[in-house]
Amino acid sequence: MTVSFRLITLIAFAGCTLAASAQSPQGPTLQISKDNRTLSISASDHAEADPDVADIHIGFTAYGPTLKIAYKTASDSSNTIMKAMLDAGAKSSEIQSRNQRVSRLSDYEIKQQKGQRFSVEQSWTVSVDPNLAAIVLDAAVEAGANQSGEIIWRMKNSIALDAEAIHRATDRAKASATELAQSMGAKLGQPLYATNTVQSSFVSPMQMNNFNAEAVADKMRIAPAPLAIQSQRVERTATVQIVYALE
Repeated sequence: MTVSFRLITLIAFAGCTLAASAQSPQGPTLQISKDNRTLSISASDHAEADPDVADIHIGFTAYGPTLKIAYKTASDSSNTIMKAMLDAGAKSSEIQSRNQRVSRLSDYEIKQQKGQRFSVEQSWTVSVDPNLAAIVLDAAVEAGANQSGEIIWRMKNSIALDAEAIHRATDRAKASATELAQSMGAKLGQPLYATNTVQSSFVSPMQMNNFNAEAVADKMRIAPAPLAIQSQRVERTATVQIVYALE
């Protein structure tokens, strides 16, 4: 796993001689006075890494003039798509059914579908290695998955990434608090209170590892070649707020 970092924001507040109190909605009341000097600082930093899972949305809609024909068409499509995904490298244990629906079309929809009266929808979420995302999606679409394409990139376990982001933000907060205290002729004391939040986001896409699309297409007997899909790096941003005593 490749991890990199960058500074997001940094803000600070110092209370030295004012007789007042500071209270967090989820934290203790902090008395700020000449006898109880404190410094409150907030900092954000982030960690990012390549994803190791791609969650692909795969689905289809089948139509028919009767319920029986629509259901038979959907059943055939469902089993064909499932086999195609497994042949492309997806694991049955990583395929989860999300939605199945049988419906009678409205009069407007019947007109739009040229006399078809019933529809059957089915969808799955397929979790694969990011390098297989384009291949599995392509196989499913070629097999009839006409409602597919959304991909969510994620980590199997983000604990290490969260911890690194919090560690970076905490180090940044302490370094800045030390400098701020020194600029006021004081010495930074022990932390009295701390909170943190972690948020997930994505950064600019990276090029997927190269693979021989022509060889894959020939092996699976499908055309055209898979889409050129780029995965997104996973980013975890931590924000910490720490209240220090001033000596």
